[in-house]
Amino acid sequence: MLRPSSHGFTVVELLITLVVIGVLFTSFTTTFAGLENISKKGNDVTLASTQAFSKLQTYENLNYTSLPATAPAGTLVEVEDFSGSLPTSLESPRVGKVYVNSSTSSMKQVLVRVTFGSGSSQRFIEYVTFIQKNGVGR
Repeated sequence: MLRPSSHGFTVVELLITLVVIGVLFTSFTTTFAGLENISKKGNDVTLASTQAFSKLQTYENLNYTSLPATAPAGTLVEVEDFSGSLPTSLESPRVGKVYVNSSTSSMKQVLVRVTFGSGSSQRFIEYVTFIQKNGVGR
């Protein structure tokens, strides 16, 4: 008895192929979305770090006497809020502040903090330097 020749694919083979393609597509889109989120967080940290370091350098270039004295020693005093100059691409809320602390009579600590995001995705970047009567010390 002769069997009819079959050319092409059966319905079952086509269904299995579609299921495999669907699983691959789903895993690809999930991975891509995760990578995109990680990339955004990395870009935000880089941007916030650049802004904070730039502000720190501004204060490092100031004369010791132009920085406010704080009392009592060891107390951080807010001297500038530069939140309005932070890029809007950072996740809200965006807060940028500079604090000064008179550590000793001849040395002041400058702390720059940039905070962005909220809840579990909140991040902050801090840079600290010490400015002495005779120059900058790290």
